[in-house]
Amino acid sequence: MFRRHLLRTAGAVAAAVLAAAGVLAATGTSASAVRTVYYDASRAGEFRTNFDQAAQIWNSNVSTVRLLPATPGNITIYVDAGWPRAQPTSLGSGRVWMGWEAVNQGYNRTRIATHEIGHILGLPDKRTGLCTDLMSGSSAPVSCANANPSAAEASRVNSLFAGSLAAPTTGRTYVWNGDDAGDITPNVVGGVTASENYPFMVYVSGCTGSLIKANWAVTAKHCPTPSSVRVGSINRTSGGTVVGVSRAVNHPSIDVKLFQLAGSVSYAPAPIPTTSGAVGTATRIIGWGQTCPTPGCGSAPTVARELDTSIVADSRCSGINGPYEICTDNTGGVAGACYGDSGGPQVRKVNGVWNLIGATSRAGNNNSTCATGPSIYEDLPSIRSWIDTQVGGLPA
Repeated sequence: MFRRHLLRTAGAVAAAVLAAAGVLAATGTSASAVRTVYYDASRAGEFRTNFDQAAQIWNSNVSTVRLLPATPGNITIYVDAGWPRAQPTSLGSGRVWMGWEAVNQGYNRTRIATHEIGHILGLPDKRTGLCTDLMSGSSAPVSCANANPSAAEASRVNSLFAGSLAAPTTGRTYVWNGDDAGDITPNVVGGVTASENYPFMVYVSGCTGSLIKANWAVTAKHCPTPSSVRVGSINRTSGGTVVGVSRAVNHPSIDVKLFQLAGSVSYAPAPIPTTSGAVGTATRIIGWGQTCPTPGCGSAPTVARELDTSIVADSRCSGINGPYEICTDNTGGVAGACYGDSGGPQVRKVNGVWNLIGATSRAGNNNSTCATGPSIYEDLPSIRSWIDTQVGGLPA
């Protein structure tokens, strides 16, 4: 079986190389003038075929760059519940996310994949609304199935990789739904606008918290204890339910505070699992933290922001209390928690449900400028038994 697998793999690679050679012959471009870009779709799951098709489409339409599968690759492809997006780090390198938000709305999967790779190949969004333009993205009708670049788009990619056009500026994230405010740049540290109405969100007067039981919430110990909080809305000024706070309970040793609410609410709390996860576990952080990196540089957003990130080794965080805290990556080196996110949730998907594993505490590099290093989150599963006792039993 192993030998057959090797033969199949070798055959696939050989086919890709021969296909590339065919395009070169047809276009008259010499092999030495062509740059090879490798894409890693090993994390793409059921969308891997779509990205393989996208690579073939680009290989059929351009002559100065070839896309071939490899692990690791210049392009790393992920899947999550948000909007599709691409984060170029240099021409021909970066990260791509296939997001279920667009797939569930009916957008063509291969068009999405080809579009997002287009960003890594140097193309910006061009929201013309035309199905014939690949980079029109979500501005074209949902029914649009065209996954081929226009002649102008293909020509631009050829010119970029031939060196006759200056490479575009990198460091931003292109989001499928056109939420430019969600572009991750050195001046935007909060990720993208929340992609779903998380029912467990709690706004805590300048901080963020999470509902863990119908009448209990959790936040950071260093946050104030307000007279009331807003529960069940990603908008800190409207929606959900405003409910009084009857008392607060501080954890004796780490940066965690529990609020008992004056009444029960009907929103679904976030379950706390028994473990937070190993290094490399994909997580999401959510909060109303400011979206610029220096203290006092801006106000909190009205609608909560989210950022997909992951657990990294404790050695990446200075002063971490390993058994009770989580070191969380600053995605792309430019995005992470900031002032106002304190106490907010770090969640991970378990059987399709967001589970609460962390509460935002502090920077992991002792730097007052946000997102310049990983962040430290309090590990809620590590104190689950203490929480369970304080609240009179967590939901099953």
